[in-house]
Amino acid sequence: MDMFNKASIKERVGPDIQKNASLDHLKPVEKYFLDTIKKFKIEASYDVIANELPYFKTMNYTEWAHCFIMHPLNQELRIRQMVDAYNDNAPQKIDYVGHFRDRILNGQSNKYTHIRASDTLPTRENLVVLVGSNKLKERICLNKLKWIKAKYEDDVYFKPHPLTNYQLIGELQDLFGHSTLLERDLDLYYFLTKAKQVFTSHMSESAMYAVALGLPIEPIDVYQKVEQGSFFHINKFLFTEENPKEWANRTFNSPKSGVINPLIDDHWKVRIDEYLDYISTTRNSFKNKYI
Repeated sequence: MDMFNKASIKERVGPDIQKNASLDHLKPVEKYFLDTIKKFKIEASYDVIANELPYFKTMNYTEWAHCFIMHPLNQELRIRQMVDAYNDNAPQKIDYVGHFRDRILNGQSNKYTHIRASDTLPTRENLVVLVGSNKLKERICLNKLKWIKAKYEDDVYFKPHPLTNYQLIGELQDLFGHSTLLERDLDLYYFLTKAKQVFTSHMSESAMYAVALGLPIEPIDVYQKVEQGSFFHINKFLFTEENPKEWANRTFNSPKSGVINPLIDDHWKVRIDEYLDYISTTRNSFKNKYI
C-alpha cells in the first residue's frame, strides 16, 4: 500500500515532509481497491503516468483533492472514462464542488503537515501556482510565466510547490523578484481564497479548488506536455468547460469517473466495484486490436 507507506513517501517527497492525517480516510479505500482489482487480473501502481495499449495491464491510483482517483495507464481511456461519466448523467446526490469549497474555507485542503500560515502578507489578485522541482522546467511554460509577470507586475504572487529545491527557488527569485515569489511552505489555500484569478497547471489540484471558489483559471503548461500531467484527465475539462462546476458535479457523481471520497459517499465500495466492472469491460473491447 504505497499511498501511506513510509518508505515510499520518503522516496517520493523526502525525509522531512509528511502527509497530513486529513488523508487517512483514504487508507481503507486503497486497501479495498487493491484487494478488489486482483479479481480482474489487472496490475495497480501508485501515482505514475504512462501510455500503455488500450488493452492496458496497469491501473494508476493516487490521491487528488483529498479524494481517491483511479484510471488506466492509457491516455485515450482515461479521457474516455470522464466523457462516459459525464454522459452517464447519474443522479447528482453529492455536491463535490461544495465539499471542495468547504474544505478550503475550513483550512482542510493541505496534504502536507509542515505548511505554515501566511495571513500577515498583503493579498494580490493574481496567483500563479507552480509545480515541484522535478516537473517545473520540463512541463511549465517559462514564456507564459514571464508574460504573467509583465502584465500584472506587482499584483501577482508566484507560489512554489512545497517540493521545490532551494536552487530552483533562487532561480525563480532571480526571474520574478523576492517580492512576488512566496515562500514554498506558506499556505497556498489562503492566497487562493484572496485571489481573483488563478494561473495553474494540469498537474495541480489547485485547479479544482479554484473552480470550487468560482475563480477563473488559466493553464501555465507547455502545451505539448499537457497530456503527461497526472491530473490531465480531470483538469483538461476544468480549463475548457463553459461551466466547470456543473461538469465536475455531474461527472464525479458517476462511478465511471473513478473519483472516490468516503467522507461524502457511504457507498464508496459499490462505486469501486462499478468502476472496475466498467473499465474492465472497456479494456476487454480492445483485446487483440493492438498487439
